[in-house]
Amino acid sequence: MRSLTNFAPSTFEERGAAVAFTTPVLAQTRVRKDSREQLEVLIPNLSEGRGIYVVPWKSLPLAFPMTAHDRMLHDLIAKGEGCSPDDIRKAVLSAARCGLAGPHAVEAAEAALGDDEEQRLLINYQLIVEALKSAGLESTDILRAGLASAEGQKLTRDLMSKAASKLGMDPPELYARIAELAGYMESIGLSTSPKPARLRRLMRDLNGFRDSMTEWATDNVSEAAPIGGFCAEVAEHTVNHARNVMTQLDQSVASFEILLRQWDVKRGVVRKATTRLSWLLDGWEYLIVLWSDAMTRSRHEQDMAVNEIFRVIPLLPRDEARADLALAAEKLQSNNRRSVRAYVDWRSGQLDVDLVMRIETIKGRAA
Repeated sequence: MRSLTNFAPSTFEERGAAVAFTTPVLAQTRVRKDSREQLEVLIPNLSEGRGIYVVPWKSLPLAFPMTAHDRMLHDLIAKGEGCSPDDIRKAVLSAARCGLAGPHAVEAAEAALGDDEEQRLLINYQLIVEALKSAGLESTDILRAGLASAEGQKLTRDLMSKAASKLGMDPPELYARIAELAGYMESIGLSTSPKPARLRRLMRDLNGFRDSMTEWATDNVSEAAPIGGFCAEVAEHTVNHARNVMTQLDQSVASFEILLRQWDVKRGVVRKATTRLSWLLDGWEYLIVLWSDAMTRSRHEQDMAVNEIFRVIPLLPRDEARADLALAAEKLQSNNRRSVRAYVDWRSGQLDVDLVMRIETIKGRAA
């Protein structure tokens, strides 16, 4: 392992994607590809030390005792084709469904997959409605018949053929463009959706995290208060960036006819924006649930939770973040080294079973 002091990633890919391990010392560590396209994991602040330790992915089970769930998740990620936030999420849900992280994680994974499928159907329907609206056609008959019914599907085909003619393109091309757009927007959804999609909900929850952490840091007189204030500032900075990206996407979809007609040009812009939004919000879901759980506990446990959040907080890359945030993080880490929780049981070679169970519970709620 090599220690990278003063680590500040230049890009999201260098920062890596957060992995929902249940082994305490590995919880929310990040995976990325090295210069040889091999996976490696980034482990922050080991044993209260400064910097990031980088471990080859294949060596991770040899370097750390891991739960059975984590060994399975480790294998699934190794066998996967990528390490983006979406790739890691698929592996995490697959591992959770096997039951090795407990029944609550299974239920949460099934619910998350069910929500994904519901959003997939919803956004496809909404985009079809938008396409028909752009061509001056009504979609009420489809809604009345039901999109999944034989009658509804026939009505959809007939109306989409008319819409394609009015928009000056072949029906297969119209369907292909809508399907591709739906794939990009699945985790984000449309601003007009009756049920916000996953990343819209996550951004809303991150707003709540920022407000709660700001209030806590203002009212708290412990050594953890400045750390909490910094975490709130990182959340605020992330929310602002995510809001800008989402606003741009919503504006593009609002001009739906232009988006469809210029899809060959707009495709890359939409893909880049949706990918960036996924990276911006990566790793926050677990921390939001961790903080929500801490707010029901003692002030001492809240202080410890703040230190844990600070240990793995998703700092924005240098290309995205203000320089003063990185400097503030380094100063806080230097001044509060003793307050960062050490995994004493890990140093003795044993897993902290109670902490593993708590992480599994939080993991289930954050799926």
